[in-house]
Amino acid sequence: MSDLIDDFYSARNLLYLGAYPQALAALSTLPPTNETELKSLQYRAHLSLGNRAQVLREIPPTTSNATLQALRSLALQDATQLEDLLTADNLQSPTFTVIAAHTLLAAGQRDEALRLLDMHPRNLECTMLTVAIYLGMDRLDLAQKLVARVRGWAEDAPVAQLAEAWTALVEGGQRYNEAYYVFMELAQASAVDTARLYCALAVSKMHLGQYDEATSHLQSALEADPNDPDTLANLVVCNSLTQSSETRARYLEQLAQVAPNHPFLRDLQQADARFDDALAAMSK
Repeated sequence: MSDLIDDFYSARNLLYLGAYPQALAALSTLPPTNETELKSLQYRAHLSLGNRAQVLREIPPTTSNATLQALRSLALQDATQLEDLLTADNLQSPTFTVIAAHTLLAAGQRDEALRLLDMHPRNLECTMLTVAIYLGMDRLDLAQKLVARVRGWAEDAPVAQLAEAWTALVEGGQRYNEAYYVFMELAQASAVDTARLYCALAVSKMHLGQYDEATSHLQSALEADPNDPDTLANLVVCNSLTQSSETRARYLEQLAQVAPNHPFLRDLQQADARFDDALAAMSK
């Protein structure tokens, strides 16, 4: 795995684990020997912290750096700005490719994102984003195959362990426990308390029917980030399962305020629409 470790390895891992302030602190100590990689990680951390205006202010529309142009497109959530950037030269960079893929995913262009990511089969982040997309497509078989391949060359990398734990959550059964312990080990090894890790622990516990422990993890996630959309979505689910309707409504309202386009809300709206259609059909 030594070929995967560079000056940015620790900062990247913190980014993947949701420890964005810690990632920025780690990046601030690095020399600007690869300024594009350094700035791309810094700006991605800022975007994850909600500092979109800062990113747009610091990356001028006139920049000639393709990776920074892609980051500006990601900040704007505007995939049309990528059209002239998706050249063979630019796509040789895994950093550019993964940023472009995130922008395309946000625009609903999943197949195009997968096509780009497939150009870098030995890049951890490109590979793990592909796993996440497969799981979102309900293609567990493809995710399992990809995780098995990565195990051969990057088993100990935190991002590879994350992807394996995500896949385990979808597989179910005894794998729920395995996923929980992977997330717990990552939290302990990294010595960071992040909403992302607490949320992952909570999801594992919800699958196991251990709702009190899930609630405890979600409360810890809220303490780490009071407005984390995924935490709020999972609090809605957990409170639905425990029949805490008043608390559920409060978290649902907060989620709608901080992330009105969150996939959970879209799925909920679609489910409500299908229910209304079915009710209307039955009343005819």
